[in-house]
Amino acid sequence: SNTPGLEEAVTTSKDPYDACNGAHAMAILTEWDEFKNYDYEKIYASMAKPAFIFDGRNILDHDALRKIGFEVHAIGHPDPNEFSDL
Repeated sequence: SNTPGLEEAVTTSKDPYDACNGAHAMAILTEWDEFKNYDYEKIYASMAKPAFIFDGRNILDHDALRKIGFEVHAIGHPDPNEFSDL
C-alpha cells in the first residue's frame, strides 16, 4: 500500500447495514438506486449518535431522514439549519 496505516484505519464491508453499525456518519457518493431503497430506520438504530448522512448526489429524501433522527448534509446545497455557534 502506498498509504501506510490505511488498511488499519478503514473498514470496508459488502453489507451496508454492517458497514454502518457503530459509525457516526455515512457518505453517499454515487447515484446508484440501491441507496434509495435501504432501511434507514434500521441503519439509524445501529449507528453511534449523533448520526450523520452526507448526500453527495442529492438522491435521498432528506426530510424523511431528518424525521428518523439523522443530521443530513446535502453536499452542494445550503443547510436548512441555522447555526448560532459558528
